[in-house]
Amino acid sequence: MLVYIRESNVNEILSPVVPEDIPKHLQIYFEQERVLEEQRKIEMEGRRLYFIVKIVTAEKFKAHKGFDLANFDDRHYPLSKIYTYKILKSETYGVFKDKISRTFNIPSEQVRFWVFVNRQNRTIRPDAPIPEAYNNTSMEEIHARMTSRQNEMKLYMEVADKPVNSKEWFPAVPEANRIIVFLKYFDPDKQALEGLGHLYIRKFDKVGDITRILCEKKGFPPDTPLRIYEEIKPNMTEEMKLKSTFQQSEMQDGDIICFQRIQEHTMADRCYDIPNFYELLTLHIVVSFKPKLKDRDPKPEFDLVLNKKWIYNQIARAVATYLNTDPLKLRFTTAHSTTGTPKNVIKRTTTQTLSDMLQTAYLSPPTHVLFYEMLDISIVELETKKLIRVYWLGNTVKDEQVIDLRLPKNAIANDILGEILKNVIPSSPNPRIRLFAVHYNKIQKEYTGTEPIERIPEHVSLYAEETPQDEIHAEQNDRTIQVYHFTKDPIRVHGIPFKFVIKNGETLADTKVRLRHRLGMSEKDFSKVKIAIVHGTPYAKPEYLEDDDIILSEKKLSNEECLGLDHVDKTGRVGKVGGVEKAIFIRG
Repeated sequence: MLVYIRESNVNEILSPVVPEDIPKHLQIYFEQERVLEEQRKIEMEGRRLYFIVKIVTAEKFKAHKGFDLANFDDRHYPLSKIYTYKILKSETYGVFKDKISRTFNIPSEQVRFWVFVNRQNRTIRPDAPIPEAYNNTSMEEIHARMTSRQNEMKLYMEVADKPVNSKEWFPAVPEANRIIVFLKYFDPDKQALEGLGHLYIRKFDKVGDITRILCEKKGFPPDTPLRIYEEIKPNMTEEMKLKSTFQQSEMQDGDIICFQRIQEHTMADRCYDIPNFYELLTLHIVVSFKPKLKDRDPKPEFDLVLNKKWIYNQIARAVATYLNTDPLKLRFTTAHSTTGTPKNVIKRTTTQTLSDMLQTAYLSPPTHVLFYEMLDISIVELETKKLIRVYWLGNTVKDEQVIDLRLPKNAIANDILGEILKNVIPSSPNPRIRLFAVHYNKIQKEYTGTEPIERIPEHVSLYAEETPQDEIHAEQNDRTIQVYHFTKDPIRVHGIPFKFVIKNGETLADTKVRLRHRLGMSEKDFSKVKIAIVHGTPYAKPEYLEDDDIILSEKKLSNEECLGLDHVDKTGRVGKVGGVEKAIFIRG
């Protein structure tokens, strides 16, 4: 046998790949990857050329209500949010200073910037001013020299109102006998702190020497008695002795002095001294509230600063104030720790605190989340009553009327039936109505009426029906059987199951007529329904009934066997299980 080998040009055999050869979903994926890669390159280039400078002004310090001089990393305090600038690393300090001075419309010579540093006690305080000798030094070099351990520069902008001498606007720093401190005033009536700017003090002056200055800054009479504290760190303040010097008090540049008036207070639920108020501040936490049913009922997302020790009612009042609603009509749900989706409804108690509620709400980045719902009824009523949605079906399975009931949680099944009769018009003055549980579109249990509604399983749906006349007047040899719907396979169930009387001696043709009326179907639609006996044995094939002359009562069906209706589901309710809290479907 001869084998012929032919030399070929690869380019003539394999055509180049063109965009039309690539599936649409891959084109979208590649384009998204290309955009992301471009963004990464831009960000990397930006980090190489620029860095962030954050500036605290006296105005921002005045509005700040917490520890230190400002919140550098917290977006939740808009009033005291510091100014942020993106600058070239190569920009000189002189250019930067002139640019910022023009932004605030202040002469450049009246501005001096102090560099913040992270202290070992977890505070962030101004440590030293940037020397004027650095005017021609790049900001990158200043950053490396003064704040090398930080990714950004944090600066306090000191503004001089008048020069200290004929040549200088600012006191010389460092100065062996002089330090800069920052002042805060605590107002017990407003339950708030107020930043009062900075003050230069001499180390060997006594603490009591500045009381007149402090009174002047708040407009108090000069002899107003004051308590003066040092804010050491978030969980520590220390009262300063008026007769001690600042050096004896171990004060240094950037320290914070907090003061208040000495006066009597009688209002309850208030902090009247600085140590207790600072302890309260340590309990503050920012919580993000999100609507639980955002798709169904759009509501805003928002953040609130709350107390970790607050209980349900206090949280509800704060949220209700923001939403302008009734606090008793709010319900909260925890967030899942990994997915951030709603998890467990929070019960209204007097022992569970906000801190307890948030134990499972830590996401990445760390965020404290609670979901909320605005209810139509009071949470008190929800706690004592159960919501029951009732579907009253008329004479056929197709008829439907929605009825929402609220029953005491200690009610029984007969109470459900009693409430139904108040909302519908039965066929007779003394109707017979039964209630039964359905799971996966099959009847599981019929209730006698004495069962507590709290014991009805959450995974079932409840149906009720006005007992049909042919069942009430059934003869001795008639029997009642369950009928349910499926499509091709008995496990592909759908629709509403019901009980049906198999009359003794009746042909299948006559049985079909009664079934069609019960279903409310036209002759055309019913002609597409196949009737089968479904055996109780798992995976047993249904026995289809095709001969209209069959006498169904002669089949001697067992209690486990059902009548199955094989047809396409047009309702979209395949495998329906339950509803809102408890869905109850009523047929009559």
